[in-house]
Amino acid sequence: MPKAWLLLAAVVVAAGFEQAVLALLPVYGTHYGIAEASMSALLSAMIAGNIAMQVPLGLLAERLTARLVRFLCVALTVLGCVLLPLLIETPLIWPCVFIWGAVSYGIYTMSIIELGERFTGSALVAGNAAFSLMWGVGGILVPPLTGGVMDAIGASGLPITLGTICAALAVATVLRRRVV
Repeated sequence: MPKAWLLLAAVVVAAGFEQAVLALLPVYGTHYGIAEASMSALLSAMIAGNIAMQVPLGLLAERLTARLVRFLCVALTVLGCVLLPLLIETPLIWPCVFIWGAVSYGIYTMSIIELGERFTGSALVAGNAAFSLMWGVGGILVPPLTGGVMDAIGASGLPITLGTICAALAVATVLRRRVV
């Protein structure tokens, strides 16, 4: 864990983000009077972005680095959190959630690429096991945290909470880069 704490934190963020969005985006949409069917379709568009863009993101990581592409994914995920309340009632929400799905899950994809680049043998096996554990941690902790914030401050708690955890990951990435 000490050798890859930032990668593990990225897994927590990616898992938490995905699980919170899947559980709470429909709740968020009801605040704006958007029908359940439309919110389900938005979730489908988000998942389609996830599926369609992982290979292109992987190819981009080969040209740049997985760490840089992960940082870009985190930054674009934060931007998606900022844009969500502005676009939720417009047709632009569709391409936004498609891209949001791609980059938010790309955080995990880039983390696992970097894990494979940095570690071999038993360290890689241990890292993969730690990734599985951290996926569970993120999936268990972030949705209730996000729901609690939504209960406290309203629907805006979704993009605020998710944007905050992603911004914290971005800051940690920048600070780690300066230290190393």
